[in-house]
Amino acid sequence: MKIYFKNLDGIRFIAAFLVLLHHAFYLKRNYSPGYAVVNNCAEYLGRIGVNLFFVLSGFLISYLLLAEKDGTGTISYRNFYMRRILRIWPLYLGYGLIITFLSPYIAAKLGLGGHPDLSTLLLNLLFLLIFSVNMQLAFIGSNGGIFEISWSVCIEEQFYLIWPLLINQFRKRLGALLLGMLILTNVVRIVLCILIPYLQGARVGEFLFSSYNTHHGYDYLITNYLLIFDKLDLFGAGLLIAWFYYNREKYQKVFSKLFHPLVQVVMLVLFVIYLLSVYDPTNFFYILFIDHFICFILFGYILLAAVAENSIFHLEYPLLKTLGKISYGIYLFHTAVLQFSLVFFKKLIRHPGSHLIYDVLYPLFGLTATCVVAYLSYKYYESWFLKKKDKFSFILSGASAKS
Repeated sequence: MKIYFKNLDGIRFIAAFLVLLHHAFYLKRNYSPGYAVVNNCAEYLGRIGVNLFFVLSGFLISYLLLAEKDGTGTISYRNFYMRRILRIWPLYLGYGLIITFLSPYIAAKLGLGGHPDLSTLLLNLLFLLIFSVNMQLAFIGSNGGIFEISWSVCIEEQFYLIWPLLINQFRKRLGALLLGMLILTNVVRIVLCILIPYLQGARVGEFLFSSYNTHHGYDYLITNYLLIFDKLDLFGAGLLIAWFYYNREKYQKVFSKLFHPLVQVVMLVLFVIYLLSVYDPTNFFYILFIDHFICFILFGYILLAAVAENSIFHLEYPLLKTLGKISYGIYLFHTAVLQFSLVFFKKLIRHPGSHLIYDVLYPLFGLTATCVVAYLSYKYYESWFLKKKDKFSFILSGASAKS
């Protein structure tokens, strides 16, 4: 039977929803500022949602690869890459090509931007086709807002490129692999965001006390954020919880104590507190090192709790499962849909001072419209490729396949 994890479709949608909320409030900030406390919460939801995606991806992919390696003695690279290609490429390339060539002109008609020159279009096309939009943004800068949302998809594709090779090679040395990932991600952060700015004249105190957006190394922080090295600890968190869940029968007593319902409630409360940004995470040192450590622990626990037998999560509702299945489309489509939604509200509804309209109705309208577009894409376009994906799937025999 195919491996299935309960509640994860719902969590996948929650991650996409967090990113959508962030961009909804970000896009309307100059037209309708809204409440400061709401804006403060929404400011960090995008980063939180993306980080949750990375941990979730690390967990799912690592578990499947571990099961395949132990079940067959090896990993079929062909099948793995075909599964990823059929799941990711059709929407990424199909929508990406449309956005790259048509959106600049549509945006110009709506007053959202100007016409890019041919060289810019070709450059955007190149980085799109080689799945390196994140590197374009990191080293070249903005590409005019053209499909910038795909930067995280590119990081995941870069991760998928090497991950089956590493799992196959390090199956019996997963601890060494995880340690190497944690060392590498922090070495790159230190070099890019501390050593280089220090050599350029930054004071040592800046690394501990200053706000990240006023820091001497802010540009390097953004560069680091857009590279795969910065996400290795998040993928590593996924590997760790995949290994722990894979061996849950061996550590049954630990598992039962760690996921006692009361402990789950406490961790869920901490998760909500983190989402609401009760602690304003603007310190440079916190952003660089502590934030991902919190994600490592908190998201890892939440995902394991979600699939545990005595989970307090109940996300297996048809609507949530459907929204989880189309979450990839929600993630890719939402920025364009939100921009069109905002233009609609500004031209036909107006009243920028209304909190009800722009803090509630506009995000809700954008969410609904995005879900409709994503569902139609999934049903009439993506599903055709997903049906072909099944023949490359690894089938795990035994009752443990379904969780």
